[in-house]
Amino acid sequence: MPDSSGRGRRRRASAVAAVLALTGVGLISYGIAQQVGDPPSPNPQLANAGHGNHGAAQGSSGTSQGADPTPGPAASSSGGGPAPAPGAAGGRTGQAYVQPSGKLMARATPTTMRLPAQDIAGKVIQLGLQPNGEMAVPQNGTDTGWFSKSPTPGELGPSIVVGHVTWQGKRGVFFDLGATKPGQRVEVDRADGTTAVFQVDAVEQYPKAKFPTQKVYGATDRAELRLITCGGVYDGDAQTHLDNIVVFARLVGTRG
Repeated sequence: MPDSSGRGRRRRASAVAAVLALTGVGLISYGIAQQVGDPPSPNPQLANAGHGNHGAAQGSSGTSQGADPTPGPAASSSGGGPAPAPGAAGGRTGQAYVQPSGKLMARATPTTMRLPAQDIAGKVIQLGLQPNGEMAVPQNGTDTGWFSKSPTPGELGPSIVVGHVTWQGKRGVFFDLGATKPGQRVEVDRADGTTAVFQVDAVEQYPKAKFPTQKVYGATDRAELRLITCGGVYDGDAQTHLDNIVVFARLVGTRG
């Protein structure tokens, strides 16, 4: 059974969504001087055309470092602000949180994650916010990072895990994330000795300038997981990929 009340879980999820929406989870713009090939895309035709897939998710330089996996602000070129989130002005109120459905797990920090079908595996480190209000990112290409103000994997709401697609001219831990398919499993080991098992519902690609903050970070009525990295066309001038890849998954089992 979860170790916190439903009210506490809802309050924490609301605060996280508001923080992510209001800060915009801005682009840090780590660049790379040389690409290692194009990463897989959920929709190669759209990726090659230079824009992302906007479909809805099912169920809810040599000295430079790497491509930043975090989403860009949800602001448009016309100056519009980030999409509203629960608890933020203009967003959903507490009434939007329904009774949790499905199994929930007690709060426990994630330690490692695996997506066996794509041969993805990595240590999970904790990430917070930088002084400028942007979400921190892993400082190497092999670790993934869990945003520590989001639910832990298995708790109510969307747990946020990011990873680099490339790093110092090499493939990053999430290089193949875009090849993930619905139905595949993601396993997250946790500090309490348990493992949260998720099933992928959808894999989407979004332009960073139009990142759907509410859809990715908004409240859910079950334990969910978001895996996020860069993708799409690589802009050599800006030294970044133009899109984000987002894997949407839900908790389907536990071990331990």
